[in-house]
Amino acid sequence: MIRIRTGTSWRDDPRVAAALRPASAGAASRAAREIIDALAIEVDGVDIAFGRAEAPLLPSLEELLLSVAHVLSGAPQATVMLGDGDLELFIRRRGGSAFLTVVALGRPSRILAGDVEVEVEALAAAALEAAAGFCRELATALPGGERHARTLEAAARRLSRTRPRPPASATPQPTIGNRDPAAGRIGCAIEIADREGLLAAYPGGRPDLGSLLAPGSVVLRAADGAALLSIPGPPYLVLRDLTAAADRALCAARRGDPRIEIPLARPGRAVSMLVLELASDDATLDGRPVACPALELLRAFAEAAVEFCRLAVARNPRQAENGHVAELESAATARLAEIWELAGGDAPRAGPVDVPARAPAVARVDRRPLGPGRLRRLSFQRVGSAEVGAPTALVLRGGRVIAAGRGGTVCLERDRGTLVWRGRGAALQALFPGIVLASSGERVWALWPRTGRRRWERDLPGATLAGAALLSGGPLALIEPGAVTGVDPESGRTAWRFTTPGASRTWAAAFGGVLVAGSDAGFLYGLDAGGRLLWRIRAPGPLLRGPTPWVGTCLALCEAAPGSVLLAVDAASGVRRFEAPLDLVPSGPPHAWGQRLVLGGTVGGDPVITALRRSGDPAWTTAPPLAGAPEVLPAGRLLVVRDVSGGLVALGRDGRPVWARPAPEAAWRGPRPLGLARDTLAVAGEGIACHALANGEILGALPGVSAAHLAVDGELTVAALDLDGLLTVHRLRTHLSVV
Repeated sequence: MIRIRTGTSWRDDPRVAAALRPASAGAASRAAREIIDALAIEVDGVDIAFGRAEAPLLPSLEELLLSVAHVLSGAPQATVMLGDGDLELFIRRRGGSAFLTVVALGRPSRILAGDVEVEVEALAAAALEAAAGFCRELATALPGGERHARTLEAAARRLSRTRPRPPASATPQPTIGNRDPAAGRIGCAIEIADREGLLAAYPGGRPDLGSLLAPGSVVLRAADGAALLSIPGPPYLVLRDLTAAADRALCAARRGDPRIEIPLARPGRAVSMLVLELASDDATLDGRPVACPALELLRAFAEAAVEFCRLAVARNPRQAENGHVAELESAATARLAEIWELAGGDAPRAGPVDVPARAPAVARVDRRPLGPGRLRRLSFQRVGSAEVGAPTALVLRGGRVIAAGRGGTVCLERDRGTLVWRGRGAALQALFPGIVLASSGERVWALWPRTGRRRWERDLPGATLAGAALLSGGPLALIEPGAVTGVDPESGRTAWRFTTPGASRTWAAAFGGVLVAGSDAGFLYGLDAGGRLLWRIRAPGPLLRGPTPWVGTCLALCEAAPGSVLLAVDAASGVRRFEAPLDLVPSGPPHAWGQRLVLGGTVGGDPVITALRRSGDPAWTTAPPLAGAPEVLPAGRLLVVRDVSGGLVALGRDGRPVWARPAPEAAWRGPRPLGLARDTLAVAGEGIACHALANGEILGALPGVSAAHLAVDGELTVAALDLDGLLTVHRLRTHLSVV
């Protein structure tokens, strides 16, 4: 027997009663939706949430009704969020039964109740009775209060009209897992016993925790293969906790804390305590020594999380759209990058830690306001400078500024501008987590970004280097005009080589553990980390520029008369998502802007901006009042567009101009880069002008700084590299806001 009950203590709260009686009906409805109380799901008299489900009752009941209707109509599974995201109810359908699982997502996360079987029609009846009971309580507390629960009543009507349908029979899925760690190397072995086909049943398009709850285990193995730590349970929950623990441990290491305690969920309600002694680089589990250095332990945890995401996407390519998978992979990748840095010189160790390589995640723009009120003025002070010759690259990250040119490579400390290290010049440079790759002439070499020490140097494997990409778990892909070569990021040794037939130009980009290469011969290739061909497709035309990552999807701009075509391909499987014909000739890559894609280009020489929906269908097209080829920069709710002469226009979500700034009168040769942080837009020209993002007003300027490369961080530190190779670093001195 199943029963769903809602708490009633909210009726005795005078603040709730006062909120439900405002003059505005809309305000009363909002207050009704914010009523928070207990929600109990009792099976045979036992609350399977163990009294931990406290949530806004109206939206929680609505979501429950819609999810039950979903599984009643034949869907294999549905998920309901209870509370503020720390508790979720997973409903899985099998025949005429529904299996309920309650997951607590606090640290450590655990399954409170797993696979509790009830009749699906009894579950529907209990949900309807709970919704009706809450509506009666609301009407009793406030005459006419039931009108504030109209959306709940609509969800109840939908459930009551749903006809029960048998679900499609699940295909048994074999157990999957990664290979055991290589001999002489500490790592995690993952086993996913997905017999119910949860991973494969995920339909895509939304975050879904339930599809990741396949049982299994995570086993930490020492260099000799012995099991150091075995954690049974859904590997996703285990690795989610371990990745978060790695984040805490790395923060503690940077602060200089001597130790950190990590709770690990065990079967039942038990908790084990993993203690990392950061000062002595030791670890203990429940008081027993673990023969593994702390930093390598964290590396193994993060690497296993990335590997789990790869396994999930390999089983079901749609899992790349699952927000939980993307969040775990992004967090694990960030941890690996920090471990690279620590291993490269921040931590006193005998040698470098063997960390798998990974392309850097897309940097998030800092949107915090500088202060309360309206920002009116900024002033800067110059803190450092250096000469590097004809510029090639500029990066501002982690409190360091790295600039490269043909005359040299320098690393400056951001806040004081002091020189950290200097290296030789390079014609091409790329910065990845834990590695700086540079090339000049017929040589290519790698440096540690923290110290500038050389990791390895070798001859180019073929023609002049055109670019590089770094796969999750390695290798480093060196891109040439007609080939891609995979090299070991630790030693620089060649691992494999792939040629693109008939191509005079080749591009490539990393998508986790998959490398997508495209060429002007009109083909796209998917390669795994071993250089093996996973898939090949013919594009609508020759590629115009390199592939662009977008939520697990590869976007490729292809030449096609009279304009171009945007091709979207699943990076894991090569399945085409859509082909969107465009009238414009693109002037830059596609950009993600909220739920849309935006591109800039020209039609007959006139600038045009096009926005596409996730399906590839056009949302709108506009011709901004600019001249020449435009460049776009997504900036929250606005889209900043700049032309070659320096004119600026900010567009809203509907494509209409919000504000505009004319081009400066002074002529400027070369590119005009943009920087964005803290709702402040930095625009390069004869100087660097800082604009308020909301209205385009000029807040400050850096006169005499001509930037061919520009970088701005969350502290509004501005690094500029001009055409003559002069690097200057400017720190925010003061800001004025009007409250």
